Amino acid sequence: MIEGNLNEYRQDNHENKSVNPIAAAAGAACFILVLPAAVIALMEFMDQIEYDSEFKWIIYSMVFSLTIISILLISGLYLVGLIKSDNTKMGAGIYLIALSGLNLLIRFRNLIDSYSYEKEWRVEYLGESFSWFDYIQLPWVHEQLELSFFGILIGIFIMKR
Repeated sequence: MIEGNLNEYRQDNHENKSVNPIAAAAGAACFILVLPAAVIALMEFMDQIEYDSEFKWIIYSMVFSLTIISILLISGLYLVGLIKSDNTKMGAGIYLIALSGLNLLIRFRNLIDSYSYEKEWRVEYLGESFSWFDYIQLPWVHEQLELSFFGILIGIFIMKR
């Protein structure tokens, strides 16, 4: 029979791990990038309130900004080594996956709506044969989707380690 508390062994094992200096630098960079991301998010939020009359776009703006800030903040905490327990890793990973998944669903809905609504613009500037596949390759379209997928992947990696 094993004597002692198994939880004490697990905690000691996690505390003895040292943080890789490269990971710590990357985590610090994530922390530094949170401030500009928050300022830009606040400016975008103010724009949405001032110029957009639809409440759903204010909520969408908050989800988009919260996704970026959460990815940076949780990645920074994880890389610096402040997220140590398995429960915290699972919670942070599930949070990132859920938020990024919601972001992805909103982006896909927006993508389908904007493709339908911008038909006149597409025909005038891009030609009649411009397809949905061509539309998704435009930088301002696919970069938004990539951020959502990136958040889901980071959440999975945090949960797995």
